[in-house]
Amino acid sequence: MPASSLQLYTLLYIGINGTLLAEEQEIDLTRTTNSQAISTVAKGYAGESPGAQMIEVDCSNAIPAGGFEFDMGKSMFGLIPIDVQVDGPGGTQLRGKAFVISDTIRHGVNQEAKYSFKARMSGALFS
Repeated sequence: MPASSLQLYTLLYIGINGTLLAEEQEIDLTRTTNSQAISTVAKGYAGESPGAQMIEVDCSNAIPAGGFEFDMGKSMFGLIPIDVQVDGPGGTQLRGKAFVISDTIRHGVNQEAKYSFKARMSGALFS
């Protein structure tokens, strides 16, 4: 049996408007180029035409009994950008302004109450 190399793995933390979301349970960051495939008669698939780069942020949070840690309603309905900061691997950060496009409140038997939101922001790199 081969020896394994044990190591530590990273955590991601998300902050909104400068405040850590301590109740965050899951975050998904989807970075897309929105490029368009270019096809020509002679070449077939010829390459890509640049598109509008975008990051979609999906974040799920537990709801404490005392009330929401945050409520995106005003930002969402007012189309007021929020500041997003994700602390990532190796001390890197991904930052930008995002529009909240939807939120969801969910609860059921034998599960915690959850508050989730989806936001969109311009393309960015961890740095």
